[in-house]
Amino acid sequence: MTRAELDAHVRDIVRWHFSPDTGSPYWLRKAADLGFDPVAEVRGFDDLARFPAVAGEWRSVPVGDLIPRGCSEPFDVWETGGTTGPPVRIVDAQERTRGIQRVDRMLDEHGFPRREARTRPGGPTGAIAPAHGGTDTTEGRAHTGGGDAYPAWLHLGPTGPHLVGTNVARLARLRGFLYHTVDLDPRWVKRLYREGRADEARRYTVHLVEQALAVLRTQPVRVLSTTPPLLQALCEHPEAYAALAGRVEGIIWFGTSLSAEGLRLLEEELLPEARFVGWYGNTLMGIACQRPRREGDTHRCIFSPPGPAAVVRVVDPQDPSRRVAPGEAGQVRISLLTRELFLPWHLERDRAVRVPWAGSELWDELAEVAPLDGGGARVEGVY
Repeated sequence: MTRAELDAHVRDIVRWHFSPDTGSPYWLRKAADLGFDPVAEVRGFDDLARFPAVAGEWRSVPVGDLIPRGCSEPFDVWETGGTTGPPVRIVDAQERTRGIQRVDRMLDEHGFPRREARTRPGGPTGAIAPAHGGTDTTEGRAHTGGGDAYPAWLHLGPTGPHLVGTNVARLARLRGFLYHTVDLDPRWVKRLYREGRADEARRYTVHLVEQALAVLRTQPVRVLSTTPPLLQALCEHPEAYAALAGRVEGIIWFGTSLSAEGLRLLEEELLPEARFVGWYGNTLMGIACQRPRREGDTHRCIFSPPGPAAVVRVVDPQDPSRRVAPGEAGQVRISLLTRELFLPWHLERDRAVRVPWAGSELWDELAEVAPLDGGGARVEGVY
C-alpha cells in the first residue's frame, strides 16, 4: 500500500462513519463537538491526530451506538481485560474473522500444525501435517488410534467476553482441530495481584494447571495456546511437562511479555519439537502475529500487525505525534480503520522496539514488547 492509498483509505473510512446514512450514532453525535468537519477536512492519515482520544468513552457508551447504520450484518460485543477500570467495549461483525484468516495463513508460513485429510480403509480420517516438515510422526505416541483422526487443540486462557478465546476457537476449526478450553479470568487474577493476594493467585494457577491436566490425560492434544506464565507452570509440573514434550507440536503464546532468552529456552531446551508462534494484541487492535524469522533479523520474535485495518506505529511517549527511529523503543499507538469500527488513535500501555516493515513504511512491525514504564499500574501475572 502506498501513502496515497492509505490516505484514500482514511478518507473513505471517515466519510463512512460520519455520513448520516452509514455512520454510527456515536460518531454522528461526536461530530458536533470536534471543532472541525471530518469529512471535509480529514485528507489523510496524519489528520487523524486532530481527533481526541475516545477509547475511554467506550467504557460507558451504549455499545449499540458504535454500530454503523450502513452495516447490516449481526454484530458481537467484546471487552478488554479491564486492567485499569471498567472494560472498553467494541463491536465486531466480520473484521476479526478476516483477521483470523490472515493469522491462519501466517501459521502456514511458520509450518504450524494443520490437520490434513487422508483416506484409509473404513473412510476418511485425518493426519497432522508435521510442524517441521517431513513425515507424520504421530504414530506410536500416547493417545494414538482412532482418536488421532480428530486431534485436539487446548486453549488455556481467557474466553467469555474476551475475544481471544473466540479467535482461537475459529482458528482451531480452520486448521481442523477439536477445540478444548480451560477458562482463565484475567480480571480476577489482576485483582488478586493488585490487592497483594499473591498466594491466592498461585492457587488459582494450580487450579488452571489441574484442569489442563484433565484434558492432557485423556485427549490427543497436538496444539496448545496459552500465556508464558501458564506455560511455565505446565513445564514445572512433571506430568504436564511429559505430556507436552511427548506430543504437542504447536504452541501459541500470548497475553504477557516473554523475553528473548525465555523464548530461546522454550524453543531449544524445554520443548524443541514444538513450533512456537507468538501473538501480540488485544480486543481493540486485533492480533499481530509473529512473522517467520528472516535472514538478518536481530530479534528472536517480531510481530506483524494487521494493517491497514489496524495501523500500528511506535511513537515517542512524550510526543505521540513523533514516530521513533527504526531500532528505537517507544510507545505503541494504534488506529482502527474499518467500516465496522473507527478509532482515530489510541496509545497502548506497552513499549516496543520499532522494526521497519519490509513491505511498507506506513506501519511498523514490533519487537521486545513489554509494559510501558511509567504508564500507571500494570499487572502481569498469568495474563
